[in-house]
Amino acid sequence: METVDKKFTFVRPVLIKNLVRLGCDNDGGYVVSEEIVKNCENLITLGLGSDWSFELDYIKSNSKVKIHVYDHTVSSYPYIVDILKYFRRFITFRTPLKNLIHRIKYYYKYLNFLKLKNLNFFKTKICLPVTTNRECDLNMVFSKIDKNKKVVLKIDIEGSEYELTEQITENANKIKMLIIEFHWIDKNENIFIESVKKLKQHFEIIHIHGNNHHKKLDSGLPIVLEMSLINKSEVKGNLDFVNSFPITGLDFPNNPNKPDIKFKFN
Repeated sequence: METVDKKFTFVRPVLIKNLVRLGCDNDGGYVVSEEIVKNCENLITLGLGSDWSFELDYIKSNSKVKIHVYDHTVSSYPYIVDILKYFRRFITFRTPLKNLIHRIKYYYKYLNFLKLKNLNFFKTKICLPVTTNRECDLNMVFSKIDKNKKVVLKIDIEGSEYELTEQITENANKIKMLIIEFHWIDKNENIFIESVKKLKQHFEIIHIHGNNHHKKLDSGLPIVLEMSLINKSEVKGNLDFVNSFPITGLDFPNNPNKPDIKFKFN
């Protein structure tokens, strides 16, 4: 197991109780504080993609949650294309019927997810600065939520997360927990360090996990890093740290066909 360069020691998570995994065992699942999930009735998801297992598990843990999803890339189109592709394969005897049925069922699950009474879906791009009426920034997102309500904020927007650091800190008093995936740290090392140190003024890191679709830096840190943080107001007493990853029972490889990324801190 490779040791991470000491310059990244600041990303070591603090040790807290009651960590659970919400979402599937592969890409789409995240490790979070069970207590905050059960007590926080607003979930903001920036970037949904094709996996909503985290959101469904959140509803199972807290049926009162209101979920606000922002993703300009989500549509029925890729599901229909996939169904047609497997239909052609089926009628030309290149795939069994069960593979076609699986994709049809998954498409209907997607449609049913969008119909959930807990869900508000916005086909809007999250970015900064905002230049069109199909875009919005984080302050605009928070303006649609009761200012007295606390939120869990989940961000997976393929590199644009660095643009939002300032607005995350501006709204830190409303955010009980932050789940964020940092992309391409190899190309954004300086801004990654700056961003995380800004976030740590308001939050404590409680979990990290390397996305095994990508490799590690020479320093030992994963190039794409999933991170869960909670508001400092939620942390009491002296802090111990977690030093070795992945954590058995909580972490699973994003790509199940490859070994998970192992790393540790001194």
